Amino acid sequence: MCKDNDGEKNDNIYFNINEIAKQIGVVPATIRNWEKQGLFTARRSSNGYRIYDFRDLEILRTIKQYSKDENMGINAIRMIYHSQPQNALRSQQEATVSKQLLSEKWKEYRQQHGYLLDDVAKAVGISPSYLSKIEHGQANVSLEVLEALAKFYGESLLYYVGETDNESHIVKKHQGEAFAIGIPGVTVESVVALRQNVINTLIYTAEPGSGSAGVSVHSGEEYIYLLSGRVEFTLGEDEKYILEPGDSLCYPSHKPHMWKNTGKRTARILWVYTHGSER
Repeated sequence: MCKDNDGEKNDNIYFNINEIAKQIGVVPATIRNWEKQGLFTARRSSNGYRIYDFRDLEILRTIKQYSKDENMGINAIRMIYHSQPQNALRSQQEATVSKQLLSEKWKEYRQQHGYLLDDVAKAVGISPSYLSKIEHGQANVSLEVLEALAKFYGESLLYYVGETDNESHIVKKHQGEAFAIGIPGVTVESVVALRQNVINTLIYTAEPGSGSAGVSVHSGEEYIYLLSGRVEFTLGEDEKYILEPGDSLCYPSHKPHMWKNTGKRTARILWVYTHGSER
């Protein structure tokens, strides 16, 4: 654990270069080269080693997408970010969602429940062609659009996270799949690596002031356990709960709910939810 200026421990979780390289699918030398080329500047621990947090993870994944997956050169990436790549990458990460949310589950769910492409698109306020691109993972999409789709279907947005490529009964510390959900300051890490798992278990990392994008209502049940920080949950119209580390909360997901990190430190939340409970 690192320390703040006041000497108290903070709640940020950091990875070393080997862990972060494994997360994004490159070798450590590639990350060092990106830093050498001026695309990213890693922070350093007190003993001089590079350290990375969840937001750095998303930034580096974006760099990898451009440089490796789309074969863009260093100069082209610099031009995109106007010689301020790290700041621009942070802005982009805050405005968009990770590709893990653009899974085939959107199409599968629509077809299984008998919805036509045109009908869903009209209800959500987008074009059928755009919805088709979302279903095939080919669109740059905002959180608002995905939330509207999830609300129409009556499911949590996280129901549509793509299934893991590496199925396993165990997920080692800091090796869960982390991704952005389009909310500034909030990152989600999956700590279950089983395909078609009916119980989803996640760890939310939320910076001070961040929280849900609005009120959520969907199927299922949710269990919350606060690992660190201070978070306020609102259930229904007037139920408010302040959670401190060690506190837990359980509620049916059809009850309107929202949350916010009201503390001065990063909050980490163990979040367990199920799908498909009756309303």
